[in-house]
Amino acid sequence: MSATVRDLFAMRNSVVVYACPPDITVAEACVMLRERRVGCLVVARDGEVQGIFSENDVVTRVVAEQRHPATVTVAEVMSRGVPTLTLEASTEHAAALLRGHRVRHLAVVGPRGLLGVVSLGDIARYYAMQERFAARS
Repeated sequence: MSATVRDLFAMRNSVVVYACPPDITVAEACVMLRERRVGCLVVARDGEVQGIFSENDVVTRVVAEQRHPATVTVAEVMSRGVPTLTLEASTEHAAALLRGHRVRHLAVVGPRGLLGVVSLGDIARYYAMQERFAARS
């Protein structure tokens, strides 16, 4: 039986998702990333996911383009069109979306809105755990 996003969430100690509005500056968002010790923020307005802002966005769309983080908004540089997952999505589907869209994070949504984020690291930890379990059997 294939594991689901719900199973990935159950493997964690907590499922806290950090979000920000699209109109804050990149500098403000970077402070949030550092304080929360995470690699991305879900960009949302009124509970609706608009994109994902990640460390990679800072490197490729701000620093590499010599833009000033205090004057650029998250909306200008966030990743848009990143697919979302539901709790019932399989880990294989999540991994395929991460690979296919060349992203490291996917938002997880449900009927009430944003539920969390699945990362490439979550998938890697799951498969590493499966390999360790198989090796012991």
